[in-house]
Amino acid sequence: MKKLGLYSVLVAALLFATGCSEKNADMNVENVAQPEVANTIPDTNIADGSFSALEKTADGQYFMINGQKVFIANIYFGFDKYDLAGENKENAMSNASKLAALKSDTTVKVSGNTDEWGTDEYNYALGLKRANSVKDVLVANGVVANVSLVSLGESSPVCTEKTKDCWAKNRRVEHDLSK
Repeated sequence: MKKLGLYSVLVAALLFATGCSEKNADMNVENVAQPEVANTIPDTNIADGSFSALEKTADGQYFMINGQKVFIANIYFGFDKYDLAGENKENAMSNASKLAALKSDTTVKVSGNTDEWGTDEYNYALGLKRANSVKDVLVANGVVANVSLVSLGESSPVCTEKTKDCWAKNRRVEHDLSK
């Protein structure tokens, strides 16, 4: 009976060891150079002319807001982080100053994204915390538009390579505008 228990423990340990992926990679990559890959997206002119989407790039999106072409940058985060500091906070504040020109009947969708590390539940929660951090900066800096939060977790990667630089590109918040 003792041998059966010992064999069961050994088999379980073997299955556990071979079935788990390695999660101890160093992920602390803060500043990632972003390639300028542009994708033209359809012009979505609004009847009152308040904004239209022009072009999406790897690191943000261009919009025409009240007759001015503005760039709304993606906001990037460190591994397992959702707080804004340094350059990321400056980028969020710059986005807020540009989006403050929008009318209150416009919706700014703030989408939080994560890398592939962690469980689905954890990544969705982390994506929501990241989106909420950006929303707080937008609202505190004069954005009167409706700001909605979406967490995409790890389900919308911009890069699928298994590298630190790629994972850092996926830890981001993106903005989109709609009526």
